[in-house]
Amino acid sequence: MLNPALIDDATQQRIDQICRSMEEYAFCNNVFNQNIKGSSADIVALTQITVEQANTNATNTHSFITQLLQKTTDPTEKKALTICENAYRLVMGSFQEAALDFFSKDYEGMLESERKAPRAQASCIDIYNTPTSPPNPLGLRNRQMRILIAMAVAAGTELTSGSISSL
Repeated sequence: MLNPALIDDATQQRIDQICRSMEEYAFCNNVFNQNIKGSSADIVALTQITVEQANTNATNTHSFITQLLQKTTDPTEKKALTICENAYRLVMGSFQEAALDFFSKDYEGMLESERKAPRAQASCIDIYNTPTSPPNPLGLRNRQMRILIAMAVAAGTELTSGSISSL
C-alpha cells in the first residue's frame, strides 16, 4: 500500500473526482491507494485498478457463495444463495469481458460490459430484502461489490468522455 501522502496532487484529484460520487468515499479512496503502482496514475491506470478489483471481488464472492451453497440445507437459504450465485456469475462475466476490452483498449466496450453488472448484482441484494428471507451472509460483500461496480463505471465514463485529464 502506498502512503496517500506520496500520491501526487493530480492523481489524488482524479481519485477524489471518482470517489466523491461513491456512497462511501473512504472505501473508494482506500481501493485506489492500496492498488496504485507508484506516486502518479492517469485515468487509464485508475480504470485498470477498478476493473481488476471488481473482477477479483466478484470472483471471490462467487467462490464464497458456492461454498455456502454446499454447506446449507435450508431450502429458503439455498434459494437465496442460488440467486446470488447466478448474479455473481453474471457480474464475474461482465468484468471478465470488461478486462478483455480494457486490455484491447476498447474502452467503450469495457464500459458497456461494466454496465451489465449493477442489475445482476442487485438481484442478490433484493432477495434478502423480502420478509421471508434468511439472514444475509453477504451484506458486506454486496456493499463492497456495489461500490466497486460504481467505481468502475465512473472511471470508465471518465476515461471515455475525457472529463478527467489523462495526463
